[in-house]
Amino acid sequence: MTSLTELTTSDRIRAGALEQVLVEVPYNSAAQFHEYFGGGALPPRLGASCAFQSFEVGRLVADAGGAPAHFLADGRHVAAVYFEGAGETRITVLDPYLLHRVPLLLDRADAVDGVVRVVADAFPLRVRADGSPAPSRVRATWWPDRDEIVLEYVRFSPRRGHNAVSRAFTLRRDSALGTVPPPAEEVRPLLTHPEQNNVSIRVVHPGDLRLREVVFPLTGRPGAAAPSAGGLLTKDDQGVVSRPGAPGFDTDLALVAEAVGEAPSGVVDMLLDAAAIHARVAPADGPAMPEYAAVDE
Repeated sequence: MTSLTELTTSDRIRAGALEQVLVEVPYNSAAQFHEYFGGGALPPRLGASCAFQSFEVGRLVADAGGAPAHFLADGRHVAAVYFEGAGETRITVLDPYLLHRVPLLLDRADAVDGVVRVVADAFPLRVRADGSPAPSRVRATWWPDRDEIVLEYVRFSPRRGHNAVSRAFTLRRDSALGTVPPPAEEVRPLLTHPEQNNVSIRVVHPGDLRLREVVFPLTGRPGAAAPSAGGLLTKDDQGVVSRPGAPGFDTDLALVAEAVGEAPSGVVDMLLDAAAIHARVAPADGPAMPEYAAVDE
């Protein structure tokens, strides 16, 4: 594994860009509905979808004098990847959506049986019932001979009392995007993909580095019903779900709004407007969306 003393200038630039995006450009799945179907792009402080978070981290690295990223896609997901060394013996992955706190540095010299593995802490930094720390983690596995990188996001479930993989993506060099961002006619169908069963904003609060989220599930309500604030929910750093009227909901919403420099009502309106846009533009005859699981983690 690469030690802190071995970090290059490029490593430090990437680490700084990742830290900035994690706190200043939160994940916001509503943002691109506004940009591509609504009244235009939202202010960057309100965040961006996962792919656009990666585009932003790549832009910050380039603006700081770093090398341009290769943006590798797995379906609707995109990560910023850097190949270095003669014969590309070193890879760095930046994937803000997966909330890893430091860049994922994969060096072929660290291979065991031809496979390179690294693990990095990620948000949220949860705790177990006994008070012991249970940080989330991102596991990166690189098979150089297969030209394949697998990223797994693992987080602790307080309700179940153990860790679980909640996201996994496979990146290959031949999946690199040719245009960043892709043309609008390619982006729009991805936004209405049936796996998009909610619109949400998720922040790492700059004050306490705790994760909080406000969500509007797109499932579980009559199709003709207009989106309303009563359909919202929040999640705190431990994954506890709160509904409108509960103290936890008001606290979570206020802290999300504070993190992005917006009034709570502005956050609510942004999500409800995105839900209304989705109802207007999603194909009526498309595959059914999987039900959103509105339960404590």
